Amino acid sequence: MSRAAREVRGQGEHMEAAQNGSNNDLRTAGGIVIGFFALYVCTLCPTVYLGDSGEICAAIAGGGVVHPPGYPLFSLLGRLALLLPFGEAAFRIGIVVALAGAGAVGVLFLTARAVGASPLPAFLAAGAFGAGYTFWSQCVRVEVYSLHLLLALTALWAALRFRATGNPRWLYGAALAFSLGLAHHLTIVLLAPPLAILCFAPWRTSARPGWVALTLLPLFVVGPSLYGLLWFWASGKPLQAWGDPTTPALLWSHASARLYQGLFLRLPDAPQWHVWYRTAWALLLDSLPYGLFVPAVLGLGLLVRRDRIIGAGLGVLFSTVALYNLCYRIEDIAPYYLVAWVVLALGLAAALEWTRSRVRLFHEPHPGLAAGLALLVLVPIARNWQGCDLSRATWVREFARAKLESAAPDAVLVTQGDADCFPIWYVRDVLGVRRDVLPVDRLMTIGAWVNEDRDPSRWYLERLRREGVPVSGVVPLDRETRKALGRDGQLLQLFEGPLKQRPLYTTFLRTQTRRPPRFIRWALTERIPVPVGLLVRLEPAGRPVDLPRLIAESEARWVRFQLPRMAGVRTDQELAPDYVVGHYSAMLLSLGGLHEKAGAPDRARRVYEEHVAWAPTPQIAAEGRRALQELDRKLVRTSDGPAGE
Repeated sequence: MSRAAREVRGQGEHMEAAQNGSNNDLRTAGGIVIGFFALYVCTLCPTVYLGDSGEICAAIAGGGVVHPPGYPLFSLLGRLALLLPFGEAAFRIGIVVALAGAGAVGVLFLTARAVGASPLPAFLAAGAFGAGYTFWSQCVRVEVYSLHLLLALTALWAALRFRATGNPRWLYGAALAFSLGLAHHLTIVLLAPPLAILCFAPWRTSARPGWVALTLLPLFVVGPSLYGLLWFWASGKPLQAWGDPTTPALLWSHASARLYQGLFLRLPDAPQWHVWYRTAWALLLDSLPYGLFVPAVLGLGLLVRRDRIIGAGLGVLFSTVALYNLCYRIEDIAPYYLVAWVVLALGLAAALEWTRSRVRLFHEPHPGLAAGLALLVLVPIARNWQGCDLSRATWVREFARAKLESAAPDAVLVTQGDADCFPIWYVRDVLGVRRDVLPVDRLMTIGAWVNEDRDPSRWYLERLRREGVPVSGVVPLDRETRKALGRDGQLLQLFEGPLKQRPLYTTFLRTQTRRPPRFIRWALTERIPVPVGLLVRLEPAGRPVDLPRLIAESEARWVRFQLPRMAGVRTDQELAPDYVVGHYSAMLLSLGGLHEKAGAPDRARRVYEEHVAWAPTPQIAAEGRRALQELDRKLVRTSDGPAGE
């Protein structure tokens, strides 16, 4: 055989081996996707959950528009998921979330292979990431971050493959994934610098770089064009059309997330720096526990030594994501770090690969070694199972249902904030529970005027109009008048005008500020607040309160409620982690207070003891014990009074 023939044969064998390896990787990735999809579905929340879950489900199921930037790709997939013939709307949409999360773990395995890890280290690193609390918890309820990570990883993997092969098809794949990411979560733009670093050299040395660049342009239009769906959905006049994106200006305002741009500030100043640093450090230790972050960081160093371009791209990606998160002032920042943790997972794969190449046992079958390595995946699953298992977590839905059922027929229910109103939107608008009750959110009503520069749509007032509330569509020219409307003036106009004859309830009467808001001052002076179930009814001033009837009414509602059992479920990464249990606690203590006012200390004691027995946290248990101690002191003073006289 001639030398030329041998070279051709060798090249063919090399290409065949590479193709076989690629096929094996795809099969392994497919198995990973199936396994983690099964894990996520087994622990998937069957209904609405905390955070934005209620609002996203209500918008998708109601044909509306989600909060900025609108998430048109996710909303489209969610609408398709509603065609599934089983489960609540939230569970059906959650199937998309779980599938995207499992897909992200599979693509992470392929990405680890692309940076030089062999199959076993790549599998262990991807599995450890997929079983981490932050990512797992985002895959078992309706949220947008699993799909964001799938698109980001797909773009990164395709860019690495383009760098390795020079085949423009991989560059087109990276561009398409990035473009679709623009139709989902806008932080995908943080991938632009590392993708450019990885793709620049092979693009420049390609046969026709100008033609390749020109043919990329249509792909970058695919994702942004999906924002036209927001206009289409909003034009149908759904109940929830956040941002009312029915004009070019309003569509741009919504799609660019103008509402939230004020939350992105400069780096924290000295007094705040340690708070944000501690938060990031705690999230890192939670995602890579047991010291795994050490080999992950060392592995990144190995990647830099092996390939400076890949190391530079991953380093830029980690740095830009971390810097962005330090400057973005939101409490539920945890899922924003997931892309940074992906970089560390690739570093962990590189560290495991370095170990594999130097430890003989890796090259020979060894049951003990296999079991030890499996712990990298099994231990995180065991560690996080209880905190991530939401398969029986119906308490957010039941919390919203209990609030709606605590109201009288045709009542107005004043809520405050996302954690309060979003689940109510889902239970009322999607599940059809107590549609006679009109929820009015105080903060959104205020925001229609306070956020006029960042969200000029005043879409929430349009929602109220579609609910039959005669809210004026005329915008006062005087800025002071608009400010007054934003200081609860709009609310009080409604409650003293067209909604005056309807029963009025609220979910709150507490405030963290020294001076209570105008609505609370009005409720405490112009109305008489009385607790009923999980709500506070605002009775007209001057009307006597029938205490026995009030107690009977409240107890009749509590009989239908079930206190949430949340032992082991983590909520520390949520926007309002203690809101649900705190509300149950406050209203249960109010019921005990009613019994005290009625002169029934024994019944009050039973309520307080039930509170202590149920309390899911030491802080809430302490509140119940304080109520018991105060009751005992009152009884002692009462018994000592006549003797002292």
